[in-house]
Amino acid sequence: MPEPSTISADPIARNARERAGSLPSAARPEAIMEFVRHRISEPARFPIRPGITMLNNGSYGLTPAVVRDAQIELQRRLEEDPVRFFKADLEDYNDDTRRAIGAFTRTDPAHIALVPNGTFAVATVLNNLDLAPGDEILVTDHEYMATFNELAKVSRETGARVVVANIPFPEVSPDQVVDSIISRMSDRTRIVLVSHITSASALVMPAKEIVAAAKERGILTFLDGAHTPGQIDLNIGELDPTWYAASCHKWLACPKGTGFIYASPNQHGGFKPMVLSCRVHETRPERAAYLCDFDYTGTNDYTGNMVIPVAIEHMGAQLPGGWAQLRQRNHDLVIRGAEHICSLLGSEQRVPESMIGTMVSIPIPGRCEPSTLLGEGLWDRLYLNHGIQAPVWDLPGVCDRMVRVSAQLFNTIEDYERLAEALVVELNR
Repeated sequence: MPEPSTISADPIARNARERAGSLPSAARPEAIMEFVRHRISEPARFPIRPGITMLNNGSYGLTPAVVRDAQIELQRRLEEDPVRFFKADLEDYNDDTRRAIGAFTRTDPAHIALVPNGTFAVATVLNNLDLAPGDEILVTDHEYMATFNELAKVSRETGARVVVANIPFPEVSPDQVVDSIISRMSDRTRIVLVSHITSASALVMPAKEIVAAAKERGILTFLDGAHTPGQIDLNIGELDPTWYAASCHKWLACPKGTGFIYASPNQHGGFKPMVLSCRVHETRPERAAYLCDFDYTGTNDYTGNMVIPVAIEHMGAQLPGGWAQLRQRNHDLVIRGAEHICSLLGSEQRVPESMIGTMVSIPIPGRCEPSTLLGEGLWDRLYLNHGIQAPVWDLPGVCDRMVRVSAQLFNTIEDYERLAEALVVELNR
């Protein structure tokens, strides 16, 4: 893939706007990858508290020691000279990250804007839409609650209407998903917003077919990939949505507060972050405003996004087959784990394997209970009585109660066996 012309490779030219020739030019800052290169292939060490069985990588993920150490080094560099770091070096580090994301997701890094997380990304795209009263935003009933909350705000402000396509669960197929979404499209549909992998139900949606169906009808598409990078193979170039949002703290094992937005080239003009910095008014002929505006949104700790290249290489070096083997290992493990849980509960895992990545949700008897700690009573008891982190929740109108299990490098089949036995105990209380 050719280097994008909108990412400047000349830091001296870029920094000239700050120095005006009065200060000596500096070499490009050391890429953070070089700081940890000798440790990339060491076994990933995750800081899980002793005694906890972690089956909830899907909520916040965990960051291995090598990646955390790289971020600490960047924070040290920042504090040594924050003026230079924010005014000169920040863009170089961000360009390293963009190139790593571009290679990992097979898209041009010039279309990647860095943001704190997927929720921020979704809100940013929705608030950049030019909506009018009567316009329709099409979603499914499996979307993340933060998305519905943002949609409610956007609807109040613009008069646009949210239309919901119903997706069955757990007995579902990719064709059912596509048919349901198409059936809710109309001549007022402006945009289709669909999770690439849903949060509560953990379904891998047929994103390519959804995007194609919308494009045939002249409708914009927005894929919420909060769970996707690192969980399944991601080729944004092939999917070709209008926008793609992602978090990196989950399956890429990056620090918290990491994510990106992909925007198709014809959407860069006028596309702005939620917060406008003191630099937005500047015109930079050598660098696109789309990159500049998102690179700096005020004083913040941007070092989490800067170590995304380290996380991608470190996790990809854990198995001989790289990321492909890691994804397959986690997929196979969660399938086995879910089957064991269902067997002990006397039920059947009914989500088709083609719609499972490296996490799966299993319906369980009863309805959600009040919680004093984690969000649901059974979830609390699994944690307090058995030391197991596995989320239990409902999906209103779709499923009364389910448990979602994830698989990451630190998991083994014994983790799912412990959860199955704990579920039997707690459901029989």
